[in-house]
Amino acid sequence: MMEWMSRAPFSLSPQDRRWVEETFRSLSLEEKVGQVFVLLCDELSEEKMQYVLGLKPGGIHRFPNGVSWETLASSAVFLQEHSRVPLLLTGDLEFSFFAVRIGDEGSEFQTQMGVAASSDPLRDVERMARIAAREGRALGYNVTFSPVVDINYNFRSTITGARTFGSDADMVRRLSEVYVRVLQEEGMGACAKHWPGDGVDDRDQHLVTSCNSLSRDVWDASYGEVYRGVIQAGVQSIMSAHICAPALVDGPDRFVPASLSGDLTITFLRERLGFNGVVISDATPMAGFASQGKREDLLPRALDAGCDIILFSEDPEEDVQIVLDAVKSRRVAPERLDEAVLRILAWKAALGLHRVEDWSSHVRGLMEEARASREEHARWAEECFASSITLVKHENDILPISPQRYRRVLLLESRPPEVFGPSGFTPFKDYLEQEGFWVTRMEADVLPDPDLYDLAIYLLDHYTFMSEGRASIPWAELHGGAFRSMWRFWDDIPTVMISLSSPYFLFEAPTVGTYVNVYSPAEVGLKVLVDLLMGRREFRGRNPVDPFCGMEDVRVSCGG
Repeated sequence: MMEWMSRAPFSLSPQDRRWVEETFRSLSLEEKVGQVFVLLCDELSEEKMQYVLGLKPGGIHRFPNGVSWETLASSAVFLQEHSRVPLLLTGDLEFSFFAVRIGDEGSEFQTQMGVAASSDPLRDVERMARIAAREGRALGYNVTFSPVVDINYNFRSTITGARTFGSDADMVRRLSEVYVRVLQEEGMGACAKHWPGDGVDDRDQHLVTSCNSLSRDVWDASYGEVYRGVIQAGVQSIMSAHICAPALVDGPDRFVPASLSGDLTITFLRERLGFNGVVISDATPMAGFASQGKREDLLPRALDAGCDIILFSEDPEEDVQIVLDAVKSRRVAPERLDEAVLRILAWKAALGLHRVEDWSSHVRGLMEEARASREEHARWAEECFASSITLVKHENDILPISPQRYRRVLLLESRPPEVFGPSGFTPFKDYLEQEGFWVTRMEADVLPDPDLYDLAIYLLDHYTFMSEGRASIPWAELHGGAFRSMWRFWDDIPTVMISLSSPYFLFEAPTVGTYVNVYSPAEVGLKVLVDLLMGRREFRGRNPVDPFCGMEDVRVSCGG
């Protein structure tokens, strides 16, 4: 009756299946309801962890940004030791703005788009997955919400950016398959996101329900091929997003997002594409979900629509009660709850969580192995950045730079949004000064005078996250005031524009003559960047998207 557990992506042995069935039979209704929640624990104090554990969730999500390895490891041990059923400990280990490294000791690496830009992308995506798995597991993570398998079809798409493998569907499919295979070989559960596919709409599902508006044929030849690829590769989970895909749905519910659409998640993903793993909703506090109705209606709808796991909650006690009441009143069929819980338990068994006898020894052993690999991981990261940083435009012979040619440098650097706490400038200025450049940071009392500066460098580390509708060059911040935002001085001062985030900033600066995409603010990448700018290395990166945004005026430099 439960032969599906023996099939991919679980492939459970009879012994593993027995554990699933016995554990399932031991759960009370309240414990079953708890299993379908992955809750955020944003503070790793014992008090906060005990509170979250008291809700008996199936999983707990931790953000690793700036957190010590010791804290992450010890919190993982505490959480697992105090949970009767082993937990899914999840994180967004994607080397994007969520975290360029996993914890304070973690290895930096390129973003997914940077990997796609590499002259050897298959080598680098395998290394990316190995680092995420090795270092993530060393800190108690057993699931990462990656890879991002979206496609950058629309350069105005606000949330995809450098998080994807680019705009070529075949490249996205190939790299995603390798990522999933290697990650799961290393013992880390993968989650492909964001079903049915982001990167088409301008809008961000954090702020509004967005839409994949491709025709069925075009979707099938692009996103469809990507999802068939990762399913064939054995991906254990897929994140159902707050994105609709009207061409894939017949009937009046064409504009219902996947997280609430049985047509998309059950009929299309499970039945048509044959996905047998776990379906996770994207974060339910997001406006793309929350704007669809009252929460007491939405959570039962998400389960009925095929989501096995409800991700995040602003009031977890209330949300658990909502689902419990819905099951008791049969607004959610008990059979549907049972199906979701069995899949979650099967995933835990596939990850081998039930076989860990001593969590402290288990995590400490993995940490020792990860620490022993850090030198190798650092070398991999440097090689990836050296292969991927892309010289998009160079029409005025500014490069290579040196203190002899351009002693006095004006640096115009933006800071990233303060998503996970205060943000600061990168060490790029220090790296230039170590080479002998005299660097002045642009401020309100500084003027871009060609008699005072030999070279101007824009360093853009600006991306959208949850609160902005569009990634745009922050001219006022860079130039020191709203009226100054209109200044363009690259006809007077030789100028290099460098993006550490969006690959599309040329759209707003088409006449700048020299433009570089780094794809990431990681410090190892900045060091490689200095070598490239000074001619000690050759640029080898390729364009994984069209950095000219399909605009001929952007492609052809008019100034500089």
